[in-house]
Amino acid sequence: MLHHYKKHTLHEPFQSIRTPVEGSWTHADQPSTAELDSIVEKYGLDANIVRDVLDKGELPRSEYSAGNLYVFMRPATRTSHGEVSTSPLLAIVTPTTFITIASTSTVTAGTIIDVCAEKDIRTSDTAGMLLLTLMTVTAGYETLVQHTGTYIKGVRRKLQNHEVGNKDFIHFVTIEDNLNEYQFCLQDTLAVVDRLKENAHGLFKPKEVEVLDDTRLYVKQLLNAVASHNQTVNSIRNAYSTIANNTLNQRMKALTMLTVLIALPNVFYGMFGMNVDLPFQHQPWAYLLIVGFSVFVVFSVYALAKRFRVF
Repeated sequence: MLHHYKKHTLHEPFQSIRTPVEGSWTHADQPSTAELDSIVEKYGLDANIVRDVLDKGELPRSEYSAGNLYVFMRPATRTSHGEVSTSPLLAIVTPTTFITIASTSTVTAGTIIDVCAEKDIRTSDTAGMLLLTLMTVTAGYETLVQHTGTYIKGVRRKLQNHEVGNKDFIHFVTIEDNLNEYQFCLQDTLAVVDRLKENAHGLFKPKEVEVLDDTRLYVKQLLNAVASHNQTVNSIRNAYSTIANNTLNQRMKALTMLTVLIALPNVFYGMFGMNVDLPFQHQPWAYLLIVGFSVFVVFSVYALAKRFRVF
């Protein structure tokens, strides 16, 4: 579906218009092939580049063709199962119009408008609209990275309180996949920002180049946060593995000692079960003596084991 917007002055809101005009912004939300063809024909765009937005695996990149700048991005969203899903978004800067084409509803026109509302910008400022769209996509990653970091810290607190369960570590598989997706897309986004920063075609003003510098720093900070979260996940896994091994060792030692303590009385009871003559076998107090001596041996062995930290 195609939507057209216009903002004439800095302080007025975005206005939806039925027919695009010079200096307007056109947003295509999950367009059909026919709608893409109409955009290509109306604005004289490169059809092969524009159709790439329908490729679900299209990576962030930028291209310049026939006076138009094409910038592919991959906005991210979190599904109901906690997984992160990314999809292509194409932003096109023409001499008179700014165009965005979203293959999914991850980023809508309203999302971009909310970000632009905080800035003094007109729709005729096509380069500025491109930068704000890029910031909108990057800000989406910041929210997701922070959410992932909060979950990881929660698991770390559970581990300290010995409340962590197997489900948390099963969910870590999803967390690691999400972190890898963040890193993959943000690294490609950083490459796009670096290429735009070169300003090879003179599309950006000096202030806009400074904004690209800030965006580059923003993306690098997110990459550092992702790397930190990855390291925390690995630390939690190693700590849990160490704790589990230590707990198993302690239990094995306890079971071994318990086996020894149970076996000791059987040594004496077994002797009196043999068909041979033994001292005091006809004395009535012999049974109490054996029981008392067995208890004494058991507690002595236990005390020695505790003293030498056998368990």
